[in-house]
Amino acid sequence: MKLLAADFTESLRRGEPRIEALRTVGDPDPGAAAAAFSLALKEPGLSPHAESWVPTLLRSARPGRGAERLLAIARARRAATGVFDPRRAPSLPLVLGSSDFLARLLVRHPDWVEELEAPLSEPIRIVPIAPDWDAIRAAKYRGLLRIAAGDLTNRPFRESLRALSDLADACLISALQCTARELGAADPPMLLALGKLGGKELNFSSDVDLLFLYDASTQGDNLERNQRAANFIRHFKKQMELPTEEGFIYRVDLDLRPEGVAGALANSVTAAIDYYERFGAEWERQMLIRLRAVAGPPALANAFCEGIRPFVYRRSIDPAVLRAVRDMKHRIERERREARRDLEVDLKEGPGGIRDVEFLVQALQLFLGGRTPEICTGNTLDGLEALERFEMLPEETATELTTAYHWLRRAEHAQQLVEEQQTSKFPRRPSAQLGLARRMGYDEASGDDARTHLIDDWNRYRAAVRSHFDALILSADL
Repeated sequence: MKLLAADFTESLRRGEPRIEALRTVGDPDPGAAAAAFSLALKEPGLSPHAESWVPTLLRSARPGRGAERLLAIARARRAATGVFDPRRAPSLPLVLGSSDFLARLLVRHPDWVEELEAPLSEPIRIVPIAPDWDAIRAAKYRGLLRIAAGDLTNRPFRESLRALSDLADACLISALQCTARELGAADPPMLLALGKLGGKELNFSSDVDLLFLYDASTQGDNLERNQRAANFIRHFKKQMELPTEEGFIYRVDLDLRPEGVAGALANSVTAAIDYYERFGAEWERQMLIRLRAVAGPPALANAFCEGIRPFVYRRSIDPAVLRAVRDMKHRIERERREARRDLEVDLKEGPGGIRDVEFLVQALQLFLGGRTPEICTGNTLDGLEALERFEMLPEETATELTTAYHWLRRAEHAQQLVEEQQTSKFPRRPSAQLGLARRMGYDEASGDDARTHLIDDWNRYRAAVRSHFDALILSADL
């Protein structure tokens, strides 16, 4: 890629951009891309530094489109500040050529380029957000911009997962404050996270699975307390999901609460513990592995978490736990196929996908966690490390699963990065496969070579995951 980029940059400066180079890297419209690069090179803020931004754009999913957007931002920044130097934000071209929705935000808010000027090697720090709905939306998208830039420049992916979760936590806490102020609520319900947010491994575009509880021991009628909590949650959810021209905050999923969609929006801590002890299903045990307190009185959160621990992690060693996880995975795959879902290209739920790794870890945690609490964590990667450390998984198995899980989650994020859509599909179209390869950092000069490398890795990682899941869960003699 370095030689091709140097040759293409030289041809640009001569005024004869090599269209063949753009065809080689895989731009879908090489002629239009060449014109876009030529126009960008005429911009005073970009021309002196072509050797920095041209090679970066060539490594992106859509080099020509990225050049158009870079020119628009350079013009806007020069008009506002009198100067624009792309070297101050070296990841900017990669973001513009890789993410359509982030590019639109940057064109609308050119000053947000400042988010990309901090060294990407530094940890992402999420600061408290002012309790204002517009401020929360802006903070979310500015945070996503920083995190996406890190993903695209190969920051350790585990840091991105944690940063996405910390960003969501900060937005949720501020949103609770907004709701309490607008409703005059002196005693808002406690908020706990489930799913990937609970495990501190949130997707780039994801629902947030939430659970609301309150303290029934405080003074007042419990029915009235429940109604106040329900009104609070409805207002909170409406504002979180409200679409605006600046986007939305988060999609909120409350369906994992006791009794699901038929249940009350909020329960008292006592009622929730009683429900799980009397009626809790095996899938709810698995779901509660990822429970984590986000906001509310720490003592109340601790009381609930400790109260349900005996339900989730039992002291007895019961093979039925593994059978239940196996049966759930079989059911999910069967239902998806009956609904004509193409599981062969499903990064999440298909054979050898993300769910296989998560279900494997959670099955072993449910099976062994009652006697070994050190393996009880809602984070999949932490769980794999703990299972290896306590010799519940062979080192080679844990390493292969960790590597594959990283790759699968990075691929999922790279797909969601384009339009902030909640998708987990591995693309079938060659052009979309190349776009995914570029967003994941496959930087072969030939787009065909990058795409081939991507597909080889996809087949290798999902085969390894399904092999381990089959040996430990699906085909185990239980």
